[in-house]
This record gives sequence, C-alpha cells and structure tokens, in this order.
Amino acid sequence: MWRRSVAGALLLASSVWAGVTCSGSDSDLSLAPPGGPPVDGGTGVCTAGEEQECECLVGCGTQICLEDGSGWDECDCQSGPQCGNCVCDEVMGENCHSCKFDCGPCKPCDIAPTCEKAQIPPQNLKHEASLDMAGMHQLTPQELRDRLADEVARSGDGVRLLAAALDTQRLPGEHALVTRLREILAGYPAQAAVIRDALRGAGLGSPAAYRAAHPLLEPGEAPLRPLADEFPGGTVECGLPLLRIRLFKIKVHNPEDLPIVDDEKDEIYCLIQAEAQAGSEIALTPPTQSLGEGQESLLAIGAGVFWGQLDPRTPGSDILVTYDCIEADDPSGYTNLLDAVSKGAGDIGGSGAPYGWVFSVVGAAAGIASAALAMNKDDHLLNVQQHIPLGLQLGLTCGAYWTIRRGGDVSLGKWDWELFVQSWGCAEYGVAEPGACAEPPPDAGAPDAG
Repeated sequence: MWRRSVAGALLLASSVWAGVTCSGSDSDLSLAPPGGPPVDGGTGVCTAGEEQECECLVGCGTQICLEDGSGWDECDCQSGPQCGNCVCDEVMGENCHSCKFDCGPCKPCDIAPTCEKAQIPPQNLKHEASLDMAGMHQLTPQELRDRLADEVARSGDGVRLLAAALDTQRLPGEHALVTRLREILAGYPAQAAVIRDALRGAGLGSPAAYRAAHPLLEPGEAPLRPLADEFPGGTVECGLPLLRIRLFKIKVHNPEDLPIVDDEKDEIYCLIQAEAQAGSEIALTPPTQSLGEGQESLLAIGAGVFWGQLDPRTPGSDILVTYDCIEADDPSGYTNLLDAVSKGAGDIGGSGAPYGWVFSVVGAAAGIASAALAMNKDDHLLNVQQHIPLGLQLGLTCGAYWTIRRGGDVSLGKWDWELFVQSWGCAEYGVAEPGACAEPPPDAGAPDAG
C-alpha cells in the first residue's frame, strides 16, 4: 500500500521536479498547460465546465475548461488536507479506508474475523498461555490491604467514587452514581463502616477531604481521555479489535472442606469487573451446582460474559479484570449481592445485560462492586486481578482461552479452584472466518502498530 505523509512529500518536492503524472488521471497533462490558448491554436479543445486533474508542487489539483472551450484554466492546487489531492495525509486521518484514492486500497485483514458471526465463540480456540495465572497462592488480608492502599495512593476512579459516596454531604450537581451509592451505603450502615475503616487503614483519612483533593468528573465532562492512536490495539488494515470475554467453566480440584467432613461440596458464584479506556462492565454469574473434588460446571454464554456483554466491544486500552469468587454458604447471600449490585447500577447509565451491567464510564464498576462485596456474608475466597494487554487483543479476536487457578487454607482445611476464560470477537474490517485466522505478525495490535 502506497503511504506518504505531507512532510515526506514536501521533502521530495524540494529535491526533485514534481513531474510524475497524478494518480488516477487518464489525460496527458503535458498537453494541458494552465490557461492560455489551446495547444493546437484552435477551438474545441475541451468542453466548457469540464474538469481534469493537473499537477501541483505537492500532489495534484484540478483545472476547469474555459467557457469558450478554448483551453484549460489555471491549476487549482487546493490547500490543506483533502481526499483526492494525491497525498496520503496520515497526520490528518487519511488512510486506506477513509481515502482510498490517495492512500491506495487496504490489504485484506485475514488475521481477525468478520463481525457477522462474532456473538458466539469458535469451536477451536488456541491456548493463550501468557494469560494463565497458575498458582496456589491466596491473597492474604495484608495483600488485599496493600492493593487498596495502592488504589488510594494513585487516587483510582473506584476509590474517588467511594470517597464521594461516603461523604455525607451531597454537593450540587454531583454524579448520579455518587448519590445512588450513598443511598445504598446508608441502608447498610454496618457494611459502610467496614468500607470506611478499610479505606482509613489504607491511608484515605477523611472522605470529605479526599473528595475535595481528588474530585470526580463533573456531569457532562468527558469521562475518558482521547485515544492517542486511531486504531488502538488494531492496525490500519484491520481497524479496531472488538472482543467478548467470558468465564465459561469453574472446576473444583479441592472443595472448601474440613478434614472431619466427608464429601464436602462447593456452590460457587463470581462477581467479575472489567475496566478499560472504553468503559467498564460488571458480571455476576449464577451459582454453580454443588461441586465435589474434580468436578466442574459449565456456564452459558450469557451467564459468563464480563466484557462485551451486549455486543463485541473495543476496549481501547489494556483491560483490567478483577475476579471475586465466593462459596455460597447461604442461598440468600447471592440474592443479596445481586440486589446490591442492581441498586448501584440502576439509574446511572448502565445498560443491563442478562447477568450484568455495562457502563461507558471508567471506574463505575469498581465502586459498585466494592460496596456490594462488603455487604456479602458468604465465604469470599478467590480474589485475583489480571491485565489483558492491548497488544494481545487483535490476536484474541480469533479465539483463545486461558486459566486462573487459586487455592489456600481456610479454617482447618484447604480449597483449590480453577477458572477457565475464553476470548473471541472480530475486527472492524476483518474478513477471516472465526477460528480460521492467519497468524498475526509480531507487532500487530501493539500500541504503535499501523
């Protein structure tokens, strides 16, 4: 594909004579001087009002036939970026999609699927081992406190949201999410005290003071930074990657049991948050059936998707996923958690999915999930955070899976669970069939690709 920047064209024009015929012209421009009498000295050289391309110092322009048809007017070399001026101006957003005339046609994107069949995963998925989180380490209470302290120190969106909700004063024009979370916490004073104490221990101090020092975006203010790259995670040929990611299987290698209890079984559900530049999502999976040692439970697509719940969705950045999985001691624990998340997600612009919620604002999921988990009384065992890098996402559209395994000691026994995660999707201009993509080059999908 022919691609030239304006700067490159100017450099070329300063050293050589621009004597190459413009792309796409069928006329011999050497016979069409700008203005003046016709070349053959007669009339009828052209038809009045007719246009043809002509050469400029950089690129090409157009010239119009004079009213009497005796010749061509001067060449009009348009200033500024314009599709059709024979210069592929990438700086101004021209590419093989937006201006095929200047930049040439795009190469077919055979490293990512078409979006026509992207709702369900392909049959054959590759193992993306780089995303595996294999280990038997359970986050200790101190590690959980350290993670929260890091969020407080960097004034993360979720912490700012919680601080604003814990501040008892309602400020004029505050975001509806803050108001709704404050109402929820007011209805659960004991759980609100747990959240307040945890944040104080992590260095937050006064919620009102923290809120004043780290304000949320005001209503109407853009919640997202502009994207630096036109196709983040994709390429010029493929466009943006659009993903769906889901928890599709939970396997119990060892249930949360006690040595004195035989045939112990676990019923597990997970609250999963996914946050990226394009927004955030929450998914709350339904409880599994009772699972004993070596048993597993498969989730339906709608029940497990935590990114792209409504449709394949472009992240625009790395995706930060937080998995919180819980062993259900009391069936009411699940319904209480579902109710808390529903109240927090309602009326704040979150679009409802079968088992989750989709937001356009980064950080919305974190605040709601933190508040909801604090209200839950079941055994909160698995807590893991994972980054899905931007550079991997184009490759993940063709279908991939990875695993997350965690375990640890509880009371007098041990537990060991494994989560199986799938990713698939499409690219804006993908042409491959799902699961039949060509192998992407090493730099495809990297932040500076394209």
